[in-house]
Amino acid sequence: MTVNKNDEKPSEFQKITSSYRSGWVYAEYAFQYGLSIVICSLIGYWLDKVFGTNNILLIAGVILGSVGGFINLLRALNSADRQGKSK
Repeated sequence: MTVNKNDEKPSEFQKITSSYRSGWVYAEYAFQYGLSIVICSLIGYWLDKVFGTNNILLIAGVILGSVGGFINLLRALNSADRQGKSK
């Protein structure tokens, strides 16, 4: 059975699609980070309206969303880094 050289090396198209796939993974992490900030901010805003506080819960929501999103971002990137090293 003969093996072609082309079977061993990825084609140019495969290289491009692989780079786009890895790029979309990181874009997803950034989207999740931003979404966690927005959701926590909206919850804080709504709670401010319900309880009549002066933007205290909005600020707490922004901080909570930022910290939670950043922790999630770090976990995801560390997991992706470990998976990349194991391949």
